Amino acid sequence: MSKLSLIAISLLIMLAAASTGCKEKDQVWEQAVERGVLRVGMDAAYPPFENVDENGQIAGFDVDLAMQIGERLGLEIEIVNISYDGLYDALYTEQVDVLISALVPAYMYEHKADFSVPYFNAGEMLVVPVGSSIHSMDDLAGHRLAVEYGSGGDVEARKWERRVADLTINRYDDPDSALNAVIDGEADAALVDGITAQLGVGTHEELSIADTVIDDTLFAVAVPPDSLVLLNEINRVLYELLYDGSIDQLIEKWFGPQR
Repeated sequence: MSKLSLIAISLLIMLAAASTGCKEKDQVWEQAVERGVLRVGMDAAYPPFENVDENGQIAGFDVDLAMQIGERLGLEIEIVNISYDGLYDALYTEQVDVLISALVPAYMYEHKADFSVPYFNAGEMLVVPVGSSIHSMDDLAGHRLAVEYGSGGDVEARKWERRVADLTINRYDDPDSALNAVIDGEADAALVDGITAQLGVGTHEELSIADTVIDDTLFAVAVPPDSLVLLNEINRVLYELLYDGSIDQLIEKWFGPQR
């Protein structure tokens, strides 16, 4: 999924949510405004999105995102470190106001949370050498594709093995090894998750990401169920951050330059 596609999806979701109206009383939002503080829960054990740094401070992509959201809402941000298993319970019992922790919306949490528009795509991405003629999976005919064995990229590669001619799939123990295969010339492209892809491209200037995301794994902010005012405010700010390039700046800060 391209940046424009992510923005388009975010805008559509935001407009759909706004069309439902939000005139009902939103206690979570009103209390946050009264305190002047938005309490953000996250599990600080997933770098580069959130982790405890060498100074004992919680830092990462999601922390910076939370700070920018707070600034645009006129609220201070209080980061609350919670183990992943306890995140949704903490939200549901109003120990925190929102969750920003590289969360993928899932139906199993529908009674404990509502989700914002997406702000990051961690779906499978095609990584190629800079200047490669490979721009999509359709261009892989006669080429070698590196994947992590058993990964989502491996599953997707098996589908494409039946669609394009003479595609050779090389399987490795981990996604970094798949990227190294491209660097070392053992493969013409690698199909890996978006986090590995963007970190790899940010670290290795000889790598770039092909034009399209192969599938979508979207991260979103979670808010308490029925907190419609809070949800719309979060959506409004996220769309602004996506549209004005602030999200891209965070990606470059935490993942390195993207090509």
